[in-house]
Order: sequence, then C-alpha cells, then structure tokens
Amino acid sequence: MKKLFLALFLIPLNIFAQNIPFQETPAGHIIVKAKIEGKEGNFIFDTGGGINLFFNDFAKGLSQQQTYNFFTAFRATGERIDCPIFYSKEVSFGGKSFKNTVYTTFDMKINGIDGLISLPMLQDTDFIIDYNQKQIVLGEINSTKNAKSFDIQLATQADNATDIFTYVMLNGKYKIKVLLDSGAGSNSFWLSDKLIATLNLNQETLETIEKKSEFNANQITKIYKGTVTSISNDYATLNNPKVHFIEGLIYEGKTSINWLGNKIGISLKKKKIYILD
Repeated sequence: MKKLFLALFLIPLNIFAQNIPFQETPAGHIIVKAKIEGKEGNFIFDTGGGINLFFNDFAKGLSQQQTYNFFTAFRATGERIDCPIFYSKEVSFGGKSFKNTVYTTFDMKINGIDGLISLPMLQDTDFIIDYNQKQIVLGEINSTKNAKSFDIQLATQADNATDIFTYVMLNGKYKIKVLLDSGAGSNSFWLSDKLIATLNLNQETLETIEKKSEFNANQITKIYKGTVTSISNDYATLNNPKVHFIEGLIYEGKTSINWLGNKIGISLKKKKIYILD
C-alpha cells in the first residue's frame, strides 16, 4: 500500500474556496488537504472508509488524547477492527467547517499521507468529484437540472460510520449490490468468491494469490484473479474488466467509482449519484 503514494505531490490549500483540488496517484487514489483543529494534513478521500481515520503521528497533535468509547467494524475482507472513537473540534474542508466530527486512529505510516477523510461529516453536504479538473466541489446539486442519476443505499453504524452502495449488473444478467469505494483507486473490482460458481467460471483456471492485511500481518486473504464479460449500470458499461474474487468478502461486490463517469455528484441526503459528465 505504501508504494502507491511515493509519487505524491503536495497541493495548496485554500480553506476559503468551495473547490478542493486533489492529486490523483498513479493507482487512482484521491489525495486532498484538510485542516483538523487547525492542523493541516494530506488525506485519502475515501468513500469506502466509513469513518475519518487519522494516523497516530498526526493525531498526537489533536485535542482529545484519551477515550473509553469504541465501536467494532469489519473490513470488506471480514477482518475485525476495534476502533477507538474520538471527536475533532473542527474539520476545515473545502471552505466548510465541520464541528464535533467523529474519527478513529490507527498506528500506520504511509509516506506523505496522514489518514482518510470519509463520508459521515458529509451527510448534509452534496459533493462532486471531477476527475477532469482534479477537484472536489462542495455544494447543493440541482436534481432538476441533472437528470442522469441512480439510487444509492446508505449503511450507517450508530452515526459512527457511513458507506454507500448501489446495484450493478454482471454480464448483463446478474444484479448485485456493491460498495462504492473511492479509496480503492481506479478500476478496482472486487467480487465475492461465491459468485465464481454463479458466473460459471472454473476456479482452477483463475490465478490465485494471497495478500496480507495492512492492519494485521496475521490476516491473509485468498484472491482469485480473472475477468467477467461486463460490469454495468444504466449509464456506464465496462467490457471484459479484470476482477478479483475475494474469499470471505462480506459484500456481494466492491468497486471503485471512477468508472461511473468523469464527473459525478453524490448526495447522501437524497441517496443519489448524478452523472454530470
């Protein structure tokens, strides 16, 4: 994971602007700047992260240093993580100030990265991810002027974590629900290994690899690499995409979001994604 961010370039921060410039790594991860209680950092913008997460070295400078609150989360691979719960007094992001924002911490070091910015603080704030202009724009999306849209479903956990899901079609035939995960980078497609038989694939012909967790070296996940005929929704179709079938995946699927469009708007309060370009 660390290798993905070695080419990171720093971007200037203007906390008074509504537009947030981002740097896109070679693997397609979106890197943004934000200020947490006045402390500036570089963060992965991660719609699949569930909760703001700050690495320990960055969190040392924040006001809350101890907590007895926690919740238990599960990564897509089924790996259990017990998350301490903290609250930041203020997050300055794209000209907006978010107060009393929940976050967790983890002892991880990635060159040039201080953690993840995720969805809970954006429950009432629409945002646009513009891959052409390399920016995130915060502000109301006019649904009457943007007819191309599809529904998303929210998964929340006691107001601590928020993830978004939608339906896609596999091979034009099988409808599955997938987690939409900008933190996965570009063109990342994970499917449950249970779908290997559904798609009439021969597991023995798929390339098999094993991957250690970035959070726990003792957690090893078996992955089967292959292709499917297509992944699609009403506005986007990918033919013959490379996919990973994940043993023990807790979702039917998990995908990146860049394949949906060059400019997409997300409204958690309307439970919609808008295709703007």
